[in-house]
Amino acid sequence: MKVLFLDIDGVVNRVGTRQRYHGFMGIDPVLASRVRRIILETDAVVVLTSTWRYFQDGREEVDRHVCKTFDVTPTADTGFRGEEVKMWLDQHPEVTRYAIVDDDTDFYADQPLFTTNWQTGITDEVALQVNEFLNRGDYP
Repeated sequence: MKVLFLDIDGVVNRVGTRQRYHGFMGIDPVLASRVRRIILETDAVVVLTSTWRYFQDGREEVDRHVCKTFDVTPTADTGFRGEEVKMWLDQHPEVTRYAIVDDDTDFYADQPLFTTNWQTGITDEVALQVNEFLNRGDYP
């Protein structure tokens, strides 16, 4: 099973996003379509790493506007997202390949992180890199 660990803020929304969600920054449809293309072209499932996972309606919003989430990462006592990804992977030995898309860098050095930023969100270039990585036969 391939997994895409997905953040929301700074990935599927950005500085210029006009969509709103409960008065806050919502999900940009153009950026969401880039994530959907990754899922379609790699057959990966999405595990939500974003703070949006803490709210049922936040996860539902992701399911509606990005794609159906497979699961969410647990919360580490440290709040370190790299540890949260590791905790999830430790419980899912069926994972054959994974990638992380996030605008933060609090991950372990050996974790395949594809960094976005608040100015652009996920770009076509980053989406292509994630596609190529998830579809490669070798690992990592």
